[in-house]
Amino acid sequence: MARIQHNTKLNQLVVDLGRSLLQFVGEVSPWSPNNASAARDAVARLVVSQRHNVEQLTGLLIERRCRVEFGVYPAAFTDLHFLSLKSLLPRIIASQDALVAELDEAAHTCVDDPEAAAALGNVLAAQRAGTEELRLLKL
Repeated sequence: MARIQHNTKLNQLVVDLGRSLLQFVGEVSPWSPNNASAARDAVARLVVSQRHNVEQLTGLLIERRCRVEFGVYPAAFTDLHFLSLKSLLPRIIASQDALVAELDEAAHTCVDDPEAAAALGNVLAAQRAGTEELRLLKL
């Protein structure tokens, strides 16, 4: 019964991760100077890592025969086209901090669902590490 109760939250996390600001930035390719290739590469790597985390949670929901909703990007993101990676980085970090907090809360809530707790633990660790890597980027 616990797993059924947590499926809605797991799907919300699929939406929040899959339609995060980091994912949006990965699709719009913000401007950055030629000497910022390391930062661009790091962001691209983190976008792929986050996409993999979405796939992990989606896989769990599919195993449970749940209908998965993927959501849409927030309308507020449409104002973020044609900006530099440097100007977006603080917003991305703040967005990632919120995701990490949401994942942390979900991991504590789902302790009675071992499959969900294991998946959330992996996703949380990856998102924490990715957020810390973003903090260290130099642009």
